[in-house]
Parts: sequence; structure tokens; C-alpha cells
Amino acid sequence: MWSLVSVLLLLASVTAGNYPVLDVSTLMRMLLVPVDAKIGSAIYRLRGTDSDFDFPLQFDIVGSTESVVEIENMPCSKNNSFCEANVILARSLELGRVYDLKIRLRDTRGDTTTVSCTIRPTNSSTPIDTIFPHLPTLIVVPEDTKPGTELDYVIARKNPKNTRHANLELRGSPIFGVRQSLASPDTVNGTIILNMELDFEKQSMYTLYVFAMDAYAEPENDTRNLAGFVLAVAVQDVQDMPPVFTMVPPVTLLNSTLKEGDVILTVYAEDGDKGSPREVRYGLVSENNPLTPYFHMDDKSGNLTLAQPLKNLRIITQPYQPILLTVIAEEVKTGLNEPRALSSTAQLALIMGELENSPPYFENDNYVAHIEENSPQGTALLFGNPYVTEIRDDDLGKNGVFSISLENNNGTFEISPTVGEKRTSFVIRVRNNSLLDYEKRHVLTFTIVAREVGPKSHLSSFAPVTVYLKDVNDNAPVFRESVYKAKLQENVTSGAYVTTVMATDIDTGLFGNVSYTRIYGINNDSLRIDSKNGTITVQSNRHGFDREYAAEYRFDVEAADMNGEGNKATVPLVVKVEDINDNVPHFEKNEYEFVLSNDLHSLTTNPALVRAIDEDAEPPNNVVKYEILDGNRGSMFHLNPLTGILTVANPEYTNKHRHYDDDERIYQKFELNIRAYDQGIPTKSSVVLVNVYPPEPNARNMTFIMSGYPEQKEAEELLSKVTGGRVKIKEIKHFPLRRARSDDSGTSASPTNKSVVSARVLYDDNPVVDLTEFQKSLNQSIITPVPITVTVPVPVEKYERAESALFWILMVLAILIIIIIILLLLCCICPGCPLYVNP
Repeated sequence: MWSLVSVLLLLASVTAGNYPVLDVSTLMRMLLVPVDAKIGSAIYRLRGTDSDFDFPLQFDIVGSTESVVEIENMPCSKNNSFCEANVILARSLELGRVYDLKIRLRDTRGDTTTVSCTIRPTNSSTPIDTIFPHLPTLIVVPEDTKPGTELDYVIARKNPKNTRHANLELRGSPIFGVRQSLASPDTVNGTIILNMELDFEKQSMYTLYVFAMDAYAEPENDTRNLAGFVLAVAVQDVQDMPPVFTMVPPVTLLNSTLKEGDVILTVYAEDGDKGSPREVRYGLVSENNPLTPYFHMDDKSGNLTLAQPLKNLRIITQPYQPILLTVIAEEVKTGLNEPRALSSTAQLALIMGELENSPPYFENDNYVAHIEENSPQGTALLFGNPYVTEIRDDDLGKNGVFSISLENNNGTFEISPTVGEKRTSFVIRVRNNSLLDYEKRHVLTFTIVAREVGPKSHLSSFAPVTVYLKDVNDNAPVFRESVYKAKLQENVTSGAYVTTVMATDIDTGLFGNVSYTRIYGINNDSLRIDSKNGTITVQSNRHGFDREYAAEYRFDVEAADMNGEGNKATVPLVVKVEDINDNVPHFEKNEYEFVLSNDLHSLTTNPALVRAIDEDAEPPNNVVKYEILDGNRGSMFHLNPLTGILTVANPEYTNKHRHYDDDERIYQKFELNIRAYDQGIPTKSSVVLVNVYPPEPNARNMTFIMSGYPEQKEAEELLSKVTGGRVKIKEIKHFPLRRARSDDSGTSASPTNKSVVSARVLYDDNPVVDLTEFQKSLNQSIITPVPITVTVPVPVEKYERAESALFWILMVLAILIIIIIILLLLCCICPGCPLYVNP
């Protein structure tokens, strides 16, 4: 039984949840604090977590009535993965004393964790400027500073025991922020930034707290993980607010007992800028007000006094007639560089006496006017005869004062003035023309209301107003389609139908008559549009619609109302051109030449390409195929119909039809006529000549000069050893005397004991010359080395005396140089020459 109870208790404890845990790095078991630490300063940062996420967590101190520190919990929510709190020094520390306390961490379910901590003061000091090499304590910011402006910066050093850098925080107001960057391996730079706009009139001073986690501390005497200081931000007022009236009597009764110089009323205004307010001066606005000279406004006190006797005022005003005055309050500018002085105005109403009351009345029972639709703001309604735009009230004093307003107006019109007395003319003007749309309504109706403003009177009168709208040309034509599309073949003829556009105009009469005026765009002169029905046709046979130039052409069709003279509108027109087979394939070359390889199985050009181009834009019109028309004897060649590549198909044919000339193989030339044709309808084609030449021959005609008159067989053997080929002598004849060189050396034969041997040398594919045999031939002085010319055929080279030719060449050059020098000298002394030198 007891074992079952124990198991149940164990299960209950397991399901009760996990306890909150303090971060291992912030347990604060033994905290060393310099004895000179200031009261109210943050000395440590605590951090706790809860695996059950029962946030927020709360830190507090238990078991101590007068703790030396206080806990400041920082904002935390369920979206956080941990909660933090600052440990604040509440009392001065005593050197040599040890402070024991317990810190408790509690979650929202009531689970707690308690940790014992010890604080020991040390006889050391860590100046704040050591932790923060640069720390501003006061920043003055003008209120018109733009968000994003950098105000100042903070530099913090890291703890030498930690590898991580110090982390800066700025708390106190979301209007300011800090942007952290690495200044050096041991310091961080925190730039203080303005996040939002400032308003001096709302708040002129902000107290911010700058904290540095893992800041600098002496490891042996200071184990604080948090340091901070207070930063004050003062908002500097800017002169941007005009004076504000705080006391303005709206209506004042002029007592009949007033005398000249008596104070009627007092106004008061103060500068809207509270930081450095300016003095304010008062005055009356005399413009368009003939009653201003009868009053005086003291510029400093704001007292309004009577400047003339009251009887003088009664002469030009009716009894109980309201007197409207405008008072101005202006700032006093004292410096040249100060912003300009601002001002504001207020209106005063003075009323003389009180009389029996009767309602105001209109001169007409109703009013009728006409106005054009969409009339701009400020346009006045014109009431012709017999309408009189006046309101009268026979009462005197304030009973003769009435307000004028409009009812059931929907904000379309406004009336002025809004206050009248005795006899007042009114004007009705357009305020919002959104309802002045003839296409939506033709008539507007509303009511003019004249109502007395006296506190004990509610008398009023009404007059209905009917406004007829006049139609104006305020709407442009509207096309039924947002874009028109058409298709044309590129060989279309004049008069061919393209499409029909249609536009309508909701205006009436002439304003709604639509004409189709013109077509804009490249190649627009190829189209014609009917101005009445909008039908578009091709202008002429010589149009510019070419599919090879463009796949489609874009135009803008214009329509205008008032028979083409009014408002205009355009609509896109896209004409797609369909391709036809109107181009003949043309070869890239006028004639092609190829050469067979020595083995006759291929061509020396690889690939041997015959190519034609069809300038039509679309298949099958631009798809080109190839064929051999004639000249392909024995089907020697094959032509790829798609690629135009020519290859050898039957090399045996050439071998069978070759002939020999003195053991030399002779091949025939092929002349092929190749046709390129497209796949369009009808098919278009062109023909090109392709010459295929046989392999180059392995034989050369050579001329040798030999001593004596050798036997043909012996000479052929010797020359075969020298040339590496098979030599067949065609002719042996004596060497002419006049061709001999006078300075020949290296031979014992006389100039006349020589022979000219004409021979043809046949070479194998890999000829071999035996140099040892050639050297033996030289040693035996059988042949004389001479220049050999490898041309077919090549005559014997003629030799002339070089000295004679060189002599005459030098003579000609000398004569030319002398002539040039003479011409230059003549040019220098001739006034008309560019080289002329003025003596």
C-alpha cells in the first residue's frame, strides 16, 4: 500500500512541470565589486530560462530585509526564449564586509528556483571612462533633425577574460537606437541614431540608459558583467510655430457708455515655440476695413481701445450693426540670423446694442441658375433677372446679424459671406465639382438658410435654389476594345480589309460626334481609315508590310469628337504579317570549287559545304533543300539534301575512268550543277556551279644542266638518285653559248661543253633521296648543281650579268634624286609654293 502511494506521489511530481533555471554564465555566486561603485548603478545582468516556456519570469531577492542590491526586471513575453533582470546597487558598499543574499526566479505557474549569492567589495576602482573610452552624457538635438541622423557615438572596451566583444544596449525610448560595429579587436563602437521625428512641444528631454554587457573589468578585483551610464538627450526648439491666441473674445458688445480711450477687450497670444519663445506684438489689420481707424490696439498689452468718440462710429454704421476686426499677433525677431518672424490672425466681432427681433428675408422666393458641368472650384453662380441675391434683416444690433448657410448641398457649393447684417449680398460658388457631371444628372437643388445668431433668437428663412447643368465636351471618345488585332499577308493588295475600330462618346450633340482622324506609327502611310465608320484598309499596292522586316506592326488609331476637332483618344492596333514564299534561295558564292584527295575517298575541304539562304521569315518558306541536277558522272558524289554537305560516294568510278600519260595517272574534272529549293508554295530555287578538281599530280617538269652530252639511260639513273623520283628525259640539247655565265666556277668543263636536259620527274607518295649517292655524284663531277624550277612547264632560267643591270639601276636612281633636289630648290624660291621662304 505504501509503495503504491509513493509511486503516485512520484508521478504527480513528474507531471508538475520543470523549474525555471538561471543561466550558468549569470549565476552571480561570488560577485567582486569595487567599493566605489555608485548607488543606483547596474552591476550585474541576470538571465533565466524555463523549458516549459512559462514566461514571463520574475527575479526577486528573498530572505533579506535591507538588501544591498535591488532587482530590476526587464520586459519579457512568451515570445522570448529567456528573461533578464538588472542587479542595481541600492546602498554604499563597505570594504571588508561580505554580503550574502538569495535570488529567486519564479515562473507564471509559481515554480521557483533560488540561488545563493555573495557580494564582496574590493579595494579597487574601475573608472567609467576606462570602460567607455568615449561616452557622451548630454546630446542636444534640434527638433527638425531627420530620422536616421547619427547623433553621437559610444566606445566600449571588452572584458579581457572574455573572447567575445562587449554588447551595447540603449534603453529608455524607442525614438533612439544604437548601431554597433567593431572599432578594434578590444573595443566596439555604438552609433546613437534618431529613429523617429522629434517635437519639442511634446517632449523636450529624454533620459536614456546605455548598457554594455561583458564590458571591461579588472579580473582580480571586479567580476561585474554589466556596466552602464545615463545619457540625457535635450531637444532644441526650432522656430517653426506661429503665435497661438489663448484669449480672443469672439463677440463683444459695445456699451453705449464707452468713451474715447476705454478698453473694449483684451487679446493674448504666446509663441507656439516653447523652448525659446519670442515676444509677441499685436496690431489691427486695416486692409479693406474702413472701421479700423476707430479703434486702437496696444502692441504690447493686447488691449483694444476706442480711438474716436462712439458717436463718430455711429455715423458710418447702423445701430446694432456688427463690426468685424482682424487682430494680428506677430513674433519679434531680434537677430539677423534668426528665422523669420511668424504671425497669426484672429477675428473680433463687436456688436452695438439690442433691438426688437424679426426674421431675415430674401428678395426672391427661389433662385434659378445655369452652370457648365465640371466648372472649376470658385466659379460663381450667376442669377440673372429677376433674381436679386440679397438677404435683409430690419432688426438693429445683434438681432440684425444672421448666419448664411446651405442645406442639402452635399458640399458642392459654398456661400459667402457666412455672416451678414441688415442687408447683405451673397455669392454662391463651386466648392467641389465632382457632382457637376451632366452625364449623371442634369439638375441640382439645395436651400439657402438665413438664421439669426442672437442667443435668444432662432428666427430663420429659406430660399430654394435650382441649378441646371450645361453639357460641355468633357469626355473623350472611348474605344470598345482595348486593343485591335488584325492579320495581313505580305503580298496584300490595295483596298484589302484590315479591321474596323469603333469608339463612342457619352457627351451629347456635337460633343458626341466621333470621327476617326489618323493612324500613327511606322509604315502608317500604308493604311487608310474611313473617318465615319472606322474601317481600315490597305492604302496601296506598294505598301511596307514585309514579313522579312518585321513579324508585326504596331499603330495607334486616333478618334476625336466634335467631328474630329475636339477631344482625342487613341487605341493600339497590332497588324500581324503572314509570310509568303516571295524570296528565292541564293547561294553564298557564285561558284564553288573543291579538290579530291589523293585517295579519291574524300574532298580536301572538310566539310565541303554548299549553302544557300532563303530570306523568307517563316518555315516552310525559308526551309532550303539541295539536289544535284547534272554532272555527277557515275554517282561519284552525294549531296546531303538538308545540310548541303558534298561527299564522295563512288571513288571507284574515278579510278576506272582515269587514263595514263607516261605512267602518270590523269583524272577528269567534275562540273556539278546543284539546285537549292525552298519548301514553300510555289517552290522557288536557284542553281550554282560546283567544280570538283582531281588530285594534284605527283609529277614535275624540271630542267637540268649537265656537263658533256650524256647518254639518256645513264642520265635518267643519275637524276633519279638526285631527285628521289623516276626521271624520264624528254630532250637533251646543247647549252647555248650566250647563256653561259662568265664567272662560272666549280667545273672543269668549258662553257660550250654543257647540255640542257629537259625531263619529267614522277614522285611516289613518299619519295626518298639518298644523299650518299648524291654526294658520290658530286665527287665524280658528273652533274653541275643548278637551280631547279618546279613549274609545269618551266623554261630554262636565263642568266644575265648582274653588274650591268645594277649599274643602270644606280644611274636611274641618281638622276631621279638630282631632279627631286632641283624641284625642291625651285619650290622654296617660288612665292606660290607651300615651301616658299620669305627672304
